[in-house]
Amino acid sequence: MQTKKTHWASLLVLIVFGFSLLILGLIVILFGFTSFFDLFSGGADPATGMISAFAFGFVSVLLLLCSWFVLQKTRGLEQADHSFKFPFAGWLWIVIPVVVFFSILIGGAFTMAELPWLNWLVLPALTIMVIVPPIWLLFGTASNGIELGPRWRFFSILGLGMTISPMIMIVLEIVILVTVVILGVIYVAVTQPALINQLETLANMADQSMSEDAMLAAVTPYLSNPAVIAVGIGYIALLVPLIEELLKPLALWFFARQIETPAQGFALGVLSGAAFALFESLNASADGSTSWAFIVGARTGTSLLHMLTSGLVGWGIIAAIQEKRARRFFAAYIGAVLIHGIWNASAAGIGLAILGESIGKPEWFFNFAPALLCGLMTMGIGVAVLLLQFNRRLRKPLTSPVAAEPLESNPKEIG
Repeated sequence: MQTKKTHWASLLVLIVFGFSLLILGLIVILFGFTSFFDLFSGGADPATGMISAFAFGFVSVLLLLCSWFVLQKTRGLEQADHSFKFPFAGWLWIVIPVVVFFSILIGGAFTMAELPWLNWLVLPALTIMVIVPPIWLLFGTASNGIELGPRWRFFSILGLGMTISPMIMIVLEIVILVTVVILGVIYVAVTQPALINQLETLANMADQSMSEDAMLAAVTPYLSNPAVIAVGIGYIALLVPLIEELLKPLALWFFARQIETPAQGFALGVLSGAAFALFESLNASADGSTSWAFIVGARTGTSLLHMLTSGLVGWGIIAAIQEKRARRFFAAYIGAVLIHGIWNASAAGIGLAILGESIGKPEWFFNFAPALLCGLMTMGIGVAVLLLQFNRRLRKPLTSPVAAEPLESNPKEIG
């Protein structure tokens, strides 16, 4: 069945997807061409460029799929409004970890051979195999038993979470970072003019193509400065979570009045987090060095974090709009920012501790890295437990016999 009335929401989403596909296609071509050039010219690591090309290519294919379902709504086809059921089964908890483990094992073995052409051939596909299945598994677990609503809306939220949300976040984070740097330079120029002269000298030294070791020795006093560390950690652990937790579920603000329950808001919020995690993790894994296995392996924890925090905020958004409980949104948002902030601070602390040996502070690694790593692992387990617990509590009304009777007697509530 087809209706003649224009559905403006789906049309707007489809236009956004069209522009996004154009940009993604150009990026794929750019990275692919650069990778081929590096492979045959012996330049930079060719695997890095090809992994990026595969990453953006995979996102493009997934966005094409999203566009197809949104197009059905734009054309007024009845199947666009059919309730979407995410394909998930318990046996995936056995299969997916095995696939991911052996993909990391094989890819890690290839990187140890240090053959650029071999990494160029195998790492892009293996990166997809390591990053995508865990996100599928985690979303299937978090949304299991929760009504997801019309399939055109599901794929709209997925597509917007991979495109417009990351773009706005990246631009905003860069603007804020540049602003912080400018304000910092102004403050230093006013209070410590001698330091400005030192930084100018350092910039001139960098222009003279000095060696990496010499450059690192020159910037060591600034990198180990407590004020610099405090500003860096503050940006990563406070400003970034404030921005990302508000904008990751951006599509939910767009569809908030059509989403029926806070439970559905949680599931679709997890979907927004999964979309962002997919985009971020695929691109953060573009590394063809021997660090590849560690980088892709660590991304599962980050994906889990993004999905839980976005689920919390999604739950809070729908509770505030549909049930007029604004406090739930602020509580969920603050909770998500705190979880994200502590995670980022721990990860940044580990990175800083590892850097300590290079800047003459080897004690940082032994004093801080073990505790921070244990804290991060504990947080990972806690976040996983929270994700399971939220699903268990929120899906109860949809599965209990007591709740089923009123839903049958009043079809309007189902939507």
